[in-house]
Amino acid sequence: MEQSEKDNYIKAGETVQKARKLAREEAKPGTKLVDIAEKVEKSIRNDGLEPAFPVNLSINEQAAHYTPPPGGDRELKADDVLKVDIGAHSDGFIADTALTVNPSGKHQDMIETVEKVLEEALDFVEPGKTIGEFGRHVERQVPGEYNIVTNLTGHYLDRYTQHAGVSVPNCDNASTHEFKKGDAVAIEPFISTGSGKMMNGKPGNIYMLESNRSVRGRAERKLMGEIKNFNGLPFTSRWLNNYGGRYKMALNKLVQKGVVKSYDVLKDREGSLVAQAEHTVLVGMDGGENIVTTRR
Repeated sequence: MEQSEKDNYIKAGETVQKARKLAREEAKPGTKLVDIAEKVEKSIRNDGLEPAFPVNLSINEQAAHYTPPPGGDRELKADDVLKVDIGAHSDGFIADTALTVNPSGKHQDMIETVEKVLEEALDFVEPGKTIGEFGRHVERQVPGEYNIVTNLTGHYLDRYTQHAGVSVPNCDNASTHEFKKGDAVAIEPFISTGSGKMMNGKPGNIYMLESNRSVRGRAERKLMGEIKNFNGLPFTSRWLNNYGGRYKMALNKLVQKGVVKSYDVLKDREGSLVAQAEHTVLVGMDGGENIVTTRR
């Protein structure tokens, strides 16, 4: 890893640290989810960077891939278990982090459990360890009352690429791929009171450009001009200018044509709870020690 890359990863991490703190402060009962998302994203932009993806605000049995629509009126409830997944990039180099918040404190034990699992996972990562060994270690940290989520994983990061080809499961997949010095990795355990197998739910208002092929409609072409500004990273309808009416129809057409991918909310069974914790680590980059860019 070049020094400039390292510096950008660290810069993005410092911005995300501030966004994490703000998200925790804003996650109060009665607050609209759209206000939380927009304030957190604004804090990233005020720091001179851009979000690497829309702030995910997934509640209770939802694990990932929900962000509020423009003008959304869903409010956070005291007993909600809210996953806040935040990303920022500096010149394309990404910091990815997540925390779980429960305003009432009723589910604090679950939150502390997943945070402890994350810390144990971060301590285990070092050059030469395999992904299979990592997953086996992480799964062993989860107490019996919870299930590790097996079909959501951590992932390698690269420039303008949030999921850079190598997945890092939180269970043993027998992978012999070794962590190497200079790897940028998002370590991301999820635990659940449900099955631990996430299913697709409703569309989550998160999209990503899939193809650069030409489109014909005037509104579609104009929308594509905006979408290309996200450099292939995920985006939300909240970020589009003049969204609504024909531009809403144009986005739907781009999804139908396979030009843009729409992400469904990922969720466990009804009535279950999912908790998440995540940090980004640069493996072996501080005199052989890891740098956790998103943790103070």
